[in-house]
Amino acid sequence: MLNTAAYGLAWVAVLVVASIAAVCIPNPQAGLRKLDHAVEALPNVMLGRYLAFTGFTAFVAWFADLRVIAAWSGALAFMAFADTFIYARLGRPYLKHLLAGLAALAILAVVLAALILNGAA
Repeated sequence: MLNTAAYGLAWVAVLVVASIAAVCIPNPQAGLRKLDHAVEALPNVMLGRYLAFTGFTAFVAWFADLRVIAAWSGALAFMAFADTFIYARLGRPYLKHLLAGLAALAILAVVLAALILNGAA
């Protein structure tokens, strides 16, 4: 019973995060205003995000489930390539983002190979 509630709440969290993203899709700047974010606070917000990503990445590694590692590596690759695209379009340096995306993609490739070779995929 409690497990069912926990799984259901996890899906509620998916809907909440997706709705936040949807607010920003048509116009990210207007979305930030609607979400009460201040552009001048973004460096500190990003610090919080990076600390959370570090903790979650450590948990994923410790949890040692190849499917979870694959999913998180794919998410990290997506974020890095999205940043690469954004900065490239602005004519800004993007090599670090590109390299981060390629590193996450390389991890994903190794993990997927392990899943396939182990018959878990």
